[in-house]
Amino acid sequence: MHRLAQLSEDERRRLIGDFLDTVFGGLDAAAPAFAGVMRSMTPELPDNPDAEQVQAWVELAELSLDPDFRASVRRMAEDQAAEQARSDTTVPRRDITAAVRDQAGPALTAGIDPASPQADPIVAAFTAHYAQLLGCPDGIELRHRLATRLETVNDPRRERYLQLLAVVNGWAAPESLAPVFGWSLQALRIRTPRRTTP
Repeated sequence: MHRLAQLSEDERRRLIGDFLDTVFGGLDAAAPAFAGVMRSMTPELPDNPDAEQVQAWVELAELSLDPDFRASVRRMAEDQAAEQARSDTTVPRRDITAAVRDQAGPALTAGIDPASPQADPIVAAFTAHYAQLLGCPDGIELRHRLATRLETVNDPRRERYLQLLAVVNGWAAPESLAPVFGWSLQALRIRTPRRTTP
């Protein structure tokens, strides 16, 4: 921990650069937008950071070195790249996480129970969006794939990284999307039959 706190600016850039290269490397052809995502995920510790920023930097650096976290973020990036590669690139489309947030966020705010019939059209809307993104019909396999995608995006370490990034960079704290993704996963699973084993 002390070593991470004492890294020079160049050493900090190399550490984060290695993390971002591991996560996004080789995917930029399928998803050019990742260049902007990489910039938005880069911590910039100020010249005279306060104690909270130093502490946040150390925790963020430790997180970026965690192989399991790197693998999780890489899966998210690969899934997003696959979605973008399959969709019509001449028409910009929201990725599935944005679509789920936009559909399920108001439902959660309104207090709609994910098991209630009121949730049916919300789940239908985001599964239809995912089917369109992937160019395949809505069905059990697509819904299981979407559930896996949402589980990966809902990794609490991803949210923690973004919280720490905001502290280091002096940004406003990001809104937690865990409740929205949790609601969406529950609503989706209730409406998705289990796979049958042959």
